[in-house]
Amino acid sequence: MPVLVVSLKGLMHCTSCMTTIENALYAAGAKHFEYDLAAKVGKIVFENKDADEIILVDAIKKVGYDVDVMDLLEDWRLVRLFFA
Repeated sequence: MPVLVVSLKGLMHCTSCMTTIENALYAAGAKHFEYDLAAKVGKIVFENKDADEIILVDAIKKVGYDVDVMDLLEDWRLVRLFFA
C-alpha cells in the first residue's frame, strides 16, 4: 500500500484537530493515519483502488487545513526507513 507523507499547516494543536482530520481521511479512503504534532509530519496509508493523493489532500483541505505533500512512497514498508 502506498503512503502519502504530508506536512499540515494551520492551527493544529490537540487530539480534537487530529480526530477531525483522521475522520475526513478515513471517509476519503485512507486505511491508516499517523501524525507527529511536534514534527508536523504525517503519514497516510491508502490503497490505490480506494483513494489517491488528490482525494486525500482535498479531504484535509475541506476540513480547514492546508497541506503540503512531502513524499509519496509506493510501499508502506519503506516508511520504516524514514520514520524509525
